[in-house]
Parts: sequence; structure tokens; C-alpha cells
Amino acid sequence: MGRYLIRRMLLLIPVLFGVSLLVFALIHAIPGDITNFVIGTDTRISEEQRELVKKSYGLDQPLPVQYAKWMGHVLQGDLGTSFRTRRDIWDELSLRLPVTAQLAVMAAAFAILLAIPIGVLAAIKRNSRIDYAATIGTLIGISLPNFLLATILVLIFSYHLKWLPPIGYVPFREDPVGNLKVMLMPSVSLALPLTAVLMRYTRSAVLEALSHDHVRVARAKGLAGRTVMSRHVLRNASIPIITVVGIQFATLLGGTVIIETIFGLPGIGRYIYESISTRDYPVVQGVTLVMATIFVLISLVVDILYAFMDPRLRHR
Repeated sequence: MGRYLIRRMLLLIPVLFGVSLLVFALIHAIPGDITNFVIGTDTRISEEQRELVKKSYGLDQPLPVQYAKWMGHVLQGDLGTSFRTRRDIWDELSLRLPVTAQLAVMAAAFAILLAIPIGVLAAIKRNSRIDYAATIGTLIGISLPNFLLATILVLIFSYHLKWLPPIGYVPFREDPVGNLKVMLMPSVSLALPLTAVLMRYTRSAVLEALSHDHVRVARAKGLAGRTVMSRHVLRNASIPIITVVGIQFATLLGGTVIIETIFGLPGIGRYIYESISTRDYPVVQGVTLVMATIFVLISLVVDILYAFMDPRLRHR
């Protein structure tokens, strides 16, 4: 078990190094002079002043030197400063990360609480009306874009019924009820694709587990249906479900870009969207690296859960 975890953790180093190198290369491959993005629209800047700006930001140095300096600061916990706001990127992330984390956790909670019971029930009641309804719901959830669902929810619950605020954000510490009202529609909009995918995988995993020989033997011995489901079916079906939940939860962080922009939430998704629009490349580099790190750490957590669910992995 210990060797397995150490090996998985050591794999994080080359993955994160590759991600940082790729992000840095793609940012600097964007057409145009980065100095123009720093200076803005001021045409009175002379060439000498332009060179001073380049030198002050280290843009006059070769790309390998710029990458080495950037990574050196990153390893010290310094992601740099925004060209647009002149604020420290870590300070911005510390304010915005809780918003995105709450949105992703709420969306994942909605999806898990809805998708897993329906997926299990659809597998048990195979080829029944419940199964057909779940299949149709899955197709709708996969096909319907979350930004379209967000627009529909705003029209119904904000414009017509006036139950929920359409945009804005209220911190949970200041007003818990107001915070939940603000975050309800964004989390539901973000949860729909995950619900559909998780429901489909849950149904397939449970159907596969039901077809195993040891499940038939357990039923032939006269074990109760609940015992067979809990000990033999759901335990074996949980491994692929954990995979889907882990990967999709990490994907939710990327899906927050559109949802946070629609609902005006001050999260990481909206932050990186504004930074891409204004070519604020230090922010794009830093946020992308942080998001990639979170994604890799979630994958590590999934691997650890694998080891607990499947004893065979503990001896590898």
C-alpha cells in the first residue's frame, strides 16, 4: 500500500512539469507582442520606454530563461502579478477559489444524490418504464448544454417566478440563506451533465456486477436482496463509479468558466475568462497551473480510494 501511494505521488512531478511547460509554450505562442498587452492602447510610448517595460517584466530575455525564472517563483509560492489589475495572483485566487469550490461541491452533491439511486434502480428494473425514463433523461442531460439550462432556469425562477436572484454573489459567512439562493441555479446548471454521465455509468456498472457468478451464487444461497446488493453488487460497481465521479468533479472546475460568467460569480472560472479576454498571460499561466494541480490531486485521491476498494492494488 505504501509503495503504491509513493509511486503514484512521484508520478505527479513529471505530469505537473509537463503541464507547466505546455502552458508556458502555448501562452507565448499567441500571436502579437506581449508588451502591447502590458502597455495598453497608449500610443505615446516610445521605443526606449517599450524596452524598459520589457526589461522590467523580464520579457527581453530568452524564453528558456523566462520559464526558469517563472518556475523558480512558482516553487516558492509566487505565481506573479496580474498585468491588468497589478494585484498578486495568489491573493486573487484565495478570494475566488472558495466560490468555485462551493459551486463544484454543490453541483457534485446534486449529481451524486440524484444519479446513483436512479442508476441503481434503472439497473435493477431493467427494460422497465423506470429504465426507459432514466435513459431518456440521460440523453437529454448529455445533449442539453449547461449554458442553455442556465438561461432557462433564470427565465423561470428569476424572471417569471422571482424566487431566486439572477446574478450576484453573497458570501456564506455573511448570509447563509442568501448564499444558497444565489448558488442554487448555477450548481444545478453545472450538475446536469455530470448527473447524466454518472447515471449512465452507474446503470452499466450495476448491470455488469449483477451478471457476475458470485452474485448468482449468493442469491442461490438464499441471501437477502439487500445483502446481495450491498456486499456483492454495489461494492464491485463502486470502482468505475468512483472513477467517473473523480474525473467529472475535476472537469466541473473547467465548466465553471461559462456558468460563473452567466451568473456573475466571482470565481476562478470568471477570473480566467476575463484574463484570457485581456491577454493577461501571467494570470492564465498561474491559474491553469493551479487547476491542473487540483486535477492531478483529485486523480491521486481516486487512486487512493481504488486501493481501499480493491485490495489487489495494495500489494502492487
